[in-house]
Amino acid sequence: MAIRAPWWLWPNLLNLDSPLLALIWQEQFARVAGVSVGWGERVLLFCCIWLVYWADRALDAVESGGKTETDRHAIQLRGKPIWLGISIVVLVVATVLAVITLNSRAWLGGGVVLVFTVAHFGATHWWPALRNRFWPKEWHVGFVFSVGCALQVWSVAPGAWSSLLLPVFGFGALCAMSCSHITAWEVVTADRDDPDSLLNAHPRFVRRLSWFDITLGLLAVIAAVALSQAAEQHAMAAVGISALGMAWLHDRCDRFSAGFLRAMADFGLYSPLLFFAL
Repeated sequence: MAIRAPWWLWPNLLNLDSPLLALIWQEQFARVAGVSVGWGERVLLFCCIWLVYWADRALDAVESGGKTETDRHAIQLRGKPIWLGISIVVLVVATVLAVITLNSRAWLGGGVVLVFTVAHFGATHWWPALRNRFWPKEWHVGFVFSVGCALQVWSVAPGAWSSLLLPVFGFGALCAMSCSHITAWEVVTADRDDPDSLLNAHPRFVRRLSWFDITLGLLAVIAAVALSQAAEQHAMAAVGISALGMAWLHDRCDRFSAGFLRAMADFGLYSPLLFFAL
């Protein structure tokens, strides 16, 4: 039976929304560093993010034993040969582009990001002993995602690290909050039954998510006002807008479907687009 979903949910079901988010923030980081990112680097980042999200969701779907609780996991169980074929093509494209475009710094940094990504997969899918109740997977994913988006920019302009530090940290915190919201909004069985999950290990944090959103948003806005470079100001203002938007949405989450909330967890972070025309 085909999955029936509104049009705005399909970018999430096809693993497109997070790779597009990565491209938007890669461009924002490039503007902060004052460099230009080529199409090869953009496509490479898109492919890498797509592969990571596809693999994570595919493993979640397999481990569910066919009893998936979300459409994005259910779709992974349908047409598995097609998904596998697409992933192989994407992997080949990513490998060729990596060989062509990456310098030694990017390879080194990419290796570090890969280690942290494998650690996430290990703790989530293979070795529960690696899980750390003091550092939930949602926070881990958020900061690794942010560093991955900035990696190529840093490799081209390593001297710009001081300018990139605050925007990368701010975006990482924003991504961590977004992932935390997804867990709180969906409350899937795996998280509900895991004593080390965000829901069970940090219940006070989960109950006060909107307060943490507001705090992050206000700090980001203050940073934007204090900074002098326009691109850094735009980056922190974007963090602030998205964080305050998540707080508004969280306080009204009972009015929306789980699918809409999940889509907004990514679309709500596209805020740098507001400044690209400036």
